[in-house]
Amino acid sequence: MNKRAFLFYFVLFNVFLTVCLFSIVQVLAQGTPFTNRGISFHLPEGWATKEIPGNFEKEVIAWLKSENMEGVTILVMCYTGRRQNYNSIRVAGLKTIGSSYPKGQEMLKKPTKIKTDTGLTAAWEYWRGAVESGGQTVFLESPMGILETKNGWVLMIGYSPATSGPQLEGDFLKIIKSVK
Repeated sequence: MNKRAFLFYFVLFNVFLTVCLFSIVQVLAQGTPFTNRGISFHLPEGWATKEIPGNFEKEVIAWLKSENMEGVTILVMCYTGRRQNYNSIRVAGLKTIGSSYPKGQEMLKKPTKIKTDTGLTAAWEYWRGAVESGGQTVFLESPMGILETKNGWVLMIGYSPATSGPQLEGDFLKIIKSVK
């Protein structure tokens, strides 16, 4: 084999190897895939699914728990039907937040639109609420995200102690941006 042919095949092999490795790295960087009822997304590193208790609403498709942040969870719900729209899903989310924080809640960040990795438009906002714990009032933070997919409206609500709020916000946005 002449030097030119050898060099050509060597370069071609390296390009092929680079493309394969880059694809593998991209898949690993996306996190653990999750799919239920036609809704799919990727969990960032340090997140796992929990068993959904029987007393949860039928719309709950995932209950996520952070393995890196104590007491941090995300509920993922899917609503279907012709009468569903952004406003009805937001009302359902606000009712859930209201019932989660009986001692009051306040909006920390107004609804903001973002694009997902697949081009869908999602809206997310950030709330803080108060609960009674051990005779004291404790504040938790809750990002809430809403987007429409071909399989229904997705509502995500996170729950976190205030100290983990910024990290939850980052992971929450990664998850919602990966929804398909």
